[in-house]
Amino acid sequence: MAKRNIDIKQRGSQTKVIKSVYLIVTEGKNQTETIYLSHFQEQGKEYRIAFVKAGSSTDAESLYKALLNRWKEEGLSVKKGDKGFVVMDIDNDKKKAEKTKKLIAMNKNSAIDFIVSNPTFEVWFLLHFKDTARAFPNGKSVIRELRKFIPNYQKNVDCYDICKSKLENAIENASKNEKRFEGEEWPSVECNPRTDMKRLIGILK
Repeated sequence: MAKRNIDIKQRGSQTKVIKSVYLIVTEGKNQTETIYLSHFQEQGKEYRIAFVKAGSSTDAESLYKALLNRWKEEGLSVKKGDKGFVVMDIDNDKKKAEKTKKLIAMNKNSAIDFIVSNPTFEVWFLLHFKDTARAFPNGKSVIRELRKFIPNYQKNVDCYDICKSKLENAIENASKNEKRFEGEEWPSVECNPRTDMKRLIGILK
């Protein structure tokens, strides 16, 4: 269960509880991640989710800056239990992986966490249906495999209802892939497939 501090404001006879804010920024080119993660808003009793728009940005630095700007605009605070998440893919791109790794190191002790998938976020959906150690050359190949289980899958579709009964499978299979790449630096193109989504879902649950 996510932990937070609660601010309580008195207004006459009413008491207002101000929840912690979990900012989430995803790659701007599609809304797949936002659509899926928005379903965890109702389950969160101790926080509210706020999504950050990042335009067409897909690189770690731009996503990070968009989240940081929103954090400052809303006056968020670690002391109040607020958190930030950069949800992104590295697309088997070594340069993207290295830049992301540097940003993660810079924010090691902050409230901002990087939720990385390689090659793409769809790895998380796929792990709901099968345990796979197969290396995928790109996101399109992940989607082709995913369509064996979700035939009509497209970007920007809502897969939550299809996947929710198999969530524990995804968590278990994601853990297996972490163990398979134990000792490898992360994020990196060598870890394929791998995703940090189980960590984020563990917080949102």
